[in-house]
Amino acid sequence: MINVMKAQKYQVLRSISTYAVSLIALVLMWTVIFSEVLSDDTDKLSASLFASYIGEINVTIMPILILIYTGLICGSDLSDKTINYELLSGVKRSDVFFGRFFVVLIVNVIMYIIFAVLPILIFALVFGWGHTMSVHDVVLRYVTGFFPLIRFTAFYALIAFIVRSTAGVIALGYILSMVEMLSVVLLNELFNTKVTMYLFTYDIFNRILAPQNMGYGFFDGEDVMVVKDVLEKETILHASAAGIIGTAVFLIISYAVMCRRDMN
Repeated sequence: MINVMKAQKYQVLRSISTYAVSLIALVLMWTVIFSEVLSDDTDKLSASLFASYIGEINVTIMPILILIYTGLICGSDLSDKTINYELLSGVKRSDVFFGRFFVVLIVNVIMYIIFAVLPILIFALVFGWGHTMSVHDVVLRYVTGFFPLIRFTAFYALIAFIVRSTAGVIALGYILSMVEMLSVVLLNELFNTKVTMYLFTYDIFNRILAPQNMGYGFFDGEDVMVVKDVLEKETILHASAAGIIGTAVFLIISYAVMCRRDMN
């Protein structure tokens, strides 16, 4: 498996698409961030305030990035028969499968840190932390966010092994993601239940990273926007369980599909 991962690492680092996708996403994200900064009073800006609204950006952009990188890494090797050659050369199916999955996961974790965590750290250095959210709450949210990230990666890997095409993975994954987002919005309007976290990965991301209940608090003699829905232990447990169960299901099905169609 190590050799498969090394080969995938080499391809990722040598691919122009790896850097092009990141650059375009960074430009778009920081354009949105600067527009938010310019629209607010810079004296009131803080890392905790920024963390309270960048969550909505991350909930939208991260699934797309995960989808694209999963499609690029898994889909291309399936369409050009690279996996077939590896199997014919004696590489075990489990090494072929998990070698690619772990490389995709590592790339997605790096993207998560760059797009979700690094901007908050930059704002903390420039503007200070503030009172909108506690450091503890933000850390809990973004650590818990790894569970839906891994589940998203496993889900898009499943699509890759079914569709076997980079373009097909991205197209179908995007359509299913939009359907999932709309379903989450609709169901959450009708029912107040955490069951949707087990059904939809997007719902986990949204509940964890995007605070919904905002209001004003009084600190240092002035009104300050604060997040009132502090992340609860119950939500963390449900998010963790839903992430682990969903990941396991998607990986089992993905591996079964690969084994069934590995030489097609």
